[in-house]
Amino acid sequence: MAKIILQKGKEKKIQNFYPNVFKDEVKNIIGKIENGDVVDVCAEDMTFVGRGYVTDSTSAYVRVLTTKDEKIDKDFILNKIRSAYKKREHLYNETNCIRAFFSEGDGIPGLIIDKFDKYVAVQFRNSGVERFRQEIINAIKKVMKPKGIYERSDVENRTHEGVEQKTGIIFGEIPERVIMEDNGLKYGIDIIDGQKTGFFLDQRDSRKFIRKYLNKDTRFLDVFSSSGGFSMAALKENCKKVVAIDKEPHALELCRENYELNGFEGNYTTMEGDAFLLLKTLVGREEKYDVITLDPPSLIKRKADIHKGRDFFFDLCDDSFKLLEDGGILGVITCAYHISLQDLIEVTRMAASKNGKLLQVIGINYQPEDHPWILHVPETLYLKALWVRIINS
Repeated sequence: MAKIILQKGKEKKIQNFYPNVFKDEVKNIIGKIENGDVVDVCAEDMTFVGRGYVTDSTSAYVRVLTTKDEKIDKDFILNKIRSAYKKREHLYNETNCIRAFFSEGDGIPGLIIDKFDKYVAVQFRNSGVERFRQEIINAIKKVMKPKGIYERSDVENRTHEGVEQKTGIIFGEIPERVIMEDNGLKYGIDIIDGQKTGFFLDQRDSRKFIRKYLNKDTRFLDVFSSSGGFSMAALKENCKKVVAIDKEPHALELCRENYELNGFEGNYTTMEGDAFLLLKTLVGREEKYDVITLDPPSLIKRKADIHKGRDFFFDLCDDSFKLLEDGGILGVITCAYHISLQDLIEVTRMAASKNGKLLQVIGINYQPEDHPWILHVPETLYLKALWVRIINS
């Protein structure tokens, strides 16, 4: 097995449970390595530090799987997946769909497993997990006993590491729709063509949070709606007007399906197109809303783009404050790791000040527990939701 020798002192963060080794932390390489190979990570004095796989085309050079001198084999994979699944068993009291495995949060960087009722969507995000493809599939079958497994490895990162993108049925069968039950609502999940692995499971807590502020007089605007998670929550509380905005026709089609699935009779409409432009259109019409959610896709992928991301959010908030009534509520949400909660707070405050709005923070949400946030691994905290209410104008 090849060895990665670290610069002096760089072993300490690995010993403190941080799993990423970066190129500039490597002093020497002993042996031949390729993307996906399992290697030993050693301190400068050749002391064993950990074991993981090489992902040469990403920001992290080695993804550490263990700090113990143990084999990375089918038993290792099975134990990781079984442990992660067991921790989530209690969540089935709330929903029949969970994230069953969350990359670094569960100890195998690059592996995503979502369980939608009796079906599983799996994503092998890098060359390392690709090497353990069959071991992972076998473990999923043994632990979760699904009727079908579908692969959604259609991520750009694989191409960067010399691994082709893949989608398709791995095992069993996958229905056209799986029905998710979540906090008294039903959602039709499209595992094959839906966004990400089929649905944004990480918004469960935020969908639940906002419902207590909604009633029959609420006018609700769901921006970047995807398949209508927030929209359906609003309709469940009998909001008198709900508008969903998304640029993807298929997402809006799923919105309408979910509307019918739940038997709603409220005033529900969709708007297809660029959210930035459509918000300005609504401003031009002088429309007014009581609650607006801004839940864009990850607007930035790199730390260098933070300023661009802040500008995007400022523009979204600026237009939203023009649309909100006094006393209105704005939810500003990011799934971009590089945009911090403090970034959201600052741009929201600046946009509010520009519009003469005084804000009260009514809540802050993060991702739910089936997307574990590990304190030692900052990258595992990616979802932040800031909820504010206008208290003066």
